[in-house]
Amino acid sequence: MNTSIFIATGGAFHCTPDIWGSPGSLTPLTRVYSPISGQAWVELGGQRTTIVPGGLYLIPPHHSLAYAPDPEMMLNWFHFMPASPLVDARLTSLRAVHCFDAKVSDRWVPVMRDGSDFFKAPSPGLTFRVQAMLSELIGLLMDTIPDAPPDKRLMPALRYMDDHVMETVLLADIASSAGLSPEHFHRLFRAQFDTTPFEFLLRRRMAKARQRLSGGAYSVKEVAAQCGYDDPYYFSRVFRRHFHCTPRDVRSGKTRPRP
Repeated sequence: MNTSIFIATGGAFHCTPDIWGSPGSLTPLTRVYSPISGQAWVELGGQRTTIVPGGLYLIPPHHSLAYAPDPEMMLNWFHFMPASPLVDARLTSLRAVHCFDAKVSDRWVPVMRDGSDFFKAPSPGLTFRVQAMLSELIGLLMDTIPDAPPDKRLMPALRYMDDHVMETVLLADIASSAGLSPEHFHRLFRAQFDTTPFEFLLRRRMAKARQRLSGGAYSVKEVAAQCGYDDPYYFSRVFRRHFHCTPRDVRSGKTRPRP
């Protein structure tokens, strides 16, 4: 299993009602929050969780998420995506915000405070500490989540989707990798992940596109082509739907990321 982690963005953020909040949005990324002051609420799967200073919270990916400050909050945060679609799938199987116990929070809150430095000029030591923190949080949750997906027949399909994440693939090909008919596979996948195979694939593709853009080595047109889009303007619209900013903003580093 690939245990590497793509850390998309993070830092410190002053959450106020005018610039932070959503009545319901989807993201391909897992979120880790560590409030500094104030508080906020996050609603996932009909369960509302109040996040407060001193806590360390993980919000699973690929779910509709509503959130707002109450009335405002200072927050340290990271957004990340496991390289392995199997790990991503297991995190997705979480149906609620997870609050880690005090022992875990006390160990990693100091690393969360260094999030801004990680994206400005990360030292080798800080890079290892952030990776170690996220790896431990994932590991703790993996120990508590039953093997996922419960239907093992989806596992080959998840591997196939990851191998072809930057390509245009057919539902029949994905289903065939699992030895299932397209209709049966689609039903099983949607029942497990509350989304379609193509939407799951698209979210991971957009997350990888963001990774390539943030490095600055590729133009928007090149990344669009790598994702299978002949029209970079259409690619930009799809990208903006997922991240609420343009690919050009990410590539230039001008946009201020939001938690």
